[in-house]
Amino acid sequence: MTKFFDTNALLELREDLLKEDFFLISNISLFELEHIKTSGTKDEETKWAARKVLHILAENSNKYQSIIYSLDLDKEIEKYNLPKTPDSQIIVTVIDACKANKDIVFITADLACKQIADSLGLKTQYPKIIDDDYNGFIEVEFEDQQLANFYNDILVNNINYYNLFINQYLIIKFNNEIIDKYCWTEEGYRKINFQKVESIHFGKITSKDVYQQIALDSLKNNQITMLKGPAGTGKSYLAFGYMFDLLEHDKIDKIIVFCNTVATKGSARLGFYPGTRTEKLLDSQIGNLLESKLGDRVEVEKLIDEHQLILLPLSDIRGFDTTGMNAAVYISEAQNLDIELMRLALQRIGEDSLCILDGDFSHQVDMSIYAGSNNGMRRVSEVFRGQPYYGEVTLQTIYRSKIALQAELM
Repeated sequence: MTKFFDTNALLELREDLLKEDFFLISNISLFELEHIKTSGTKDEETKWAARKVLHILAENSNKYQSIIYSLDLDKEIEKYNLPKTPDSQIIVTVIDACKANKDIVFITADLACKQIADSLGLKTQYPKIIDDDYNGFIEVEFEDQQLANFYNDILVNNINYYNLFINQYLIIKFNNEIIDKYCWTEEGYRKINFQKVESIHFGKITSKDVYQQIALDSLKNNQITMLKGPAGTGKSYLAFGYMFDLLEHDKIDKIIVFCNTVATKGSARLGFYPGTRTEKLLDSQIGNLLESKLGDRVEVEKLIDEHQLILLPLSDIRGFDTTGMNAAVYISEAQNLDIELMRLALQRIGEDSLCILDGDFSHQVDMSIYAGSNNGMRRVSEVFRGQPYYGEVTLQTIYRSKIALQAELM
């Protein structure tokens, strides 16, 4: 099977094109991508995607062939009574290419284009796009016999009946009550038990629900964990509680916070902050976060002075390497990183360090350049999902206050 991608499929797939051994495109798509990347009518996300695709194609010319649209094909457009548009030009290019290669499958992310191609006898497919609703767990409601089958057959024989990714969680319900929790691993099912986290700074961390429980389990069992969810669900509380538990029990030597101090979307910027780099960071959102979790600024400054806490803006991250530091790296407000910046941040993580990403790319992205398919946090989920050292959990319940809960409806 030889895949022939149209422009919309190229925009949707981007890096996933590199997984293909070889594919075809039309030069019409190249013209469209070149126009999109500088268009005044396209949003920033679409323009970024066009630039990304062109970059990938330029660096991987051996992976594809561009089929030239011939003026002779104008007759084919007239033959099928189609308007002359980029879509119709690409479709008749595919039809012409099929004369020499019957195994071509036309991949399009445009429903109307697919319907036209289907009506003209082309073999078509939608591009396989990774599900953006991945939570890191699935919940299954069992009836009596299903529950018996699970414990007597599926669990005993380690059958991945629900097609779980490695380190994805299975939450089992019976009569609408949660009765059990498992994680699918390289060795099969692992039962989830209560995870104790306790530190001087945070006291005893007790999970308030099953989602916080599996989040703590992921933190304890994976080198990198992504915690997602709305404000007030406990993402930073669990992350800092876990990191300080490790720090105070000498399991790590320091906590390193990578921060990208982006002004909150829609807010007025206050301008220049005086002081050293650390003082400026403590006067920003990351300082507010640390003070709220640790009690006051004096305690935060004490930890910094003792080199147990390092604040590092992502603007200064190039060349940094945690190898040999035995550290926990916390990437705060991770939704405010694009793919390139997130890649750079994760490339700083050495084998002796762990990493926690905390954010909400669904609702809390503060700049358009970090939105949509250019979002680094979203891309981490797509690329790392299923790796044996990666876990991801979307926390579900807002506990901060009744006001915070109601505000989520705004």
